[in-house]
Amino acid sequence: TATATTTATWDRVVHLMVHNQTFCTATSQITVHDPLCLELVQSGKVGIGQLFRYLDKLPTFTLLDAGLQEENGALWRVYDLSCHELSCRIREDFVPHAWNISPPPMSSPPTPSQ
Repeated sequence: TATATTTATWDRVVHLMVHNQTFCTATSQITVHDPLCLELVQSGKVGIGQLFRYLDKLPTFTLLDAGLQEENGALWRVYDLSCHELSCRIREDFVPHAWNISPPPMSSPPTPSQ
């Protein structure tokens, strides 16, 4: 949604996975305030999720809220990441017991034939 010629906002949902299991869903609203960044994203040259790295910017992190979901005790948090060129409001919802996800058991290597 473009709000001015040099500002645009995108909504984004990302499912973070480890060992082929989703451990977190991150829902974000990303606002670009810089005309060059806007052009890079709209042209497809840089993905919206890669802008901080592309700009070589370390964003300011501000934790806004965090807690446990009443129904299952899973952790959630809301924070901002920002620099002059863009800002992100992100909510992360972790699955219950996200810290206990383990890799699948490895299969035994085949034994040599005799």
